[in-house]
This record gives sequence, structure tokens and C-alpha cells, in this order.
Amino acid sequence: MLELNRYFLELESETVRLANLAHEADGQLPIPTCPDWTLEQMVEHVGRGHRWAAEIIRRRLPEPIAMQEVVVPADPDERSEWLTAGARMLADAVRVVGAQQPVWTWQRDRSAGFWLRRLLHDEVVHRFDAELALGATGDLAADLAADGVSDVLDTAAALSRPDIGVPSPFAGLVGAGESLQFIATDTDLGSSGEWSIIRSPAGVTWRHGHETAHVTVRGPALQLLLLLNRRLPVETADVEISGDRKIFAHWWSNSRF
Repeated sequence: MLELNRYFLELESETVRLANLAHEADGQLPIPTCPDWTLEQMVEHVGRGHRWAAEIIRRRLPEPIAMQEVVVPADPDERSEWLTAGARMLADAVRVVGAQQPVWTWQRDRSAGFWLRRLLHDEVVHRFDAELALGATGDLAADLAADGVSDVLDTAAALSRPDIGVPSPFAGLVGAGESLQFIATDTDLGSSGEWSIIRSPAGVTWRHGHETAHVTVRGPALQLLLLLNRRLPVETADVEISGDRKIFAHWWSNSRF
């Protein structure tokens, strides 16, 4: 994980970037990587998530609450401000109660800080959704991209367990000991850019480090992030896959989120 202040700074920066895209583009622009959404609907998803998590944190809730219906302003100026206002609500809520304050989450990390990190990475991916829809090529710091890969794997670990009691898009990742290794080729990431994963009958487990695996995927952290979030197909991602490609293909086809 990164230092706490980095998450505050990156949430603000990513929200500004997405708000600028939402301001300049047509709100009815289709988002090919989220085929059921327009740009306006994606902005609604992001902004509503900010407000929902902020309410859980402000009230220090131990249980989830219903997500409120919201109306995204049609005016581009108001739409951008609405989005940035939601991010401020989330950041302010975490600052007031403290990142370690226990609150409800859907992972084992039951802290207010979980929501800051999780929704930052959700927004990073959706910023790339908007850029890809506009034919643009975005960038991202390698260490933030690597932290995003860890966040994706945290999600897979939490939602692949057979005992969670609800239907999950990651349920197909249970296995019989199949192993995967992801390696970021960026410099200076060290072990934070290496992920060793096991698929077992109890679900996915992972840890940082380099292990012999059935399949290994190497590439820049950003490419791994977009690939694991299904924003790039294997055929166009700048990655190298060695070993049993069928094991990675199975992972990719059973990790829609």
C-alpha cells in the first residue's frame, strides 16, 4: 500500500481528470469498455459511490446502507463540480473520523481508509474508460498502477471465497492449486511489482514475491492493471505470457467486476 496522504492527493487528481473529460465530452458518449453505460452514467456511478461511502464513514456504520438515487447535472460545468464535490465528501469523511476508524466494508479490511483506496482505484479505471472511449491514451504512475493491481487481487481474494454467501463474478476462480505470477517490468517497484497467486478450493490467495508458477504474465504495471480490469484484451496488451496460457485465459474470463 501507499502512504495515506498519497491516496488523498491521487483521489483529488483523478477526479479532476475525470471531471475535465466529463466536461468536454458528450454525456451520451458510449463507453465501449462498460458497454451498458454512457459517459454520464459512468460519472453517476463514480459520484454516487463517493457519496455512499462518505455516508458510511461519517456515520461510522457497521452495516451497509442502500445507495441513494442521484441526478447528475446535465450542464457540463455543474456535472464536473458535482463529481469533484463527491470526492471531497469522501476525503473529508476519512480525514474527520481517521483512516483506521472501523466501518462496514465488503473486505477483511474494515477501515474507513479502505474506501479511500478502493474508490480511488475504481475511479482510475473509469478515467481510462473515458479516455479509451475518446481515443486518448492516458498515463499513470507505476507505483499507483502496481497498487491498483494489488487492489484487483484483493477483490478477487475477497469475492472468490465459496463462503461469502452471495453470487459473485469471481466464483469461477476457485481452483485446485493452479498458480499465476504477475511481474511488473517497471524499474524501482521491487517486490511491490511482483504478485504470486494460488487458486484453491477455498478461493484465491496472493502475496507479493516471485514464485515458480504455471503461468507468468510480465509487462508494465499499467498494462497489467488494465488487463486485469478487462480494459485491454490479451491480444492488444503490452504483456508477455509464458507457461500455461489457458490458466490465465480462465482467470481473465472469470474476473468480470
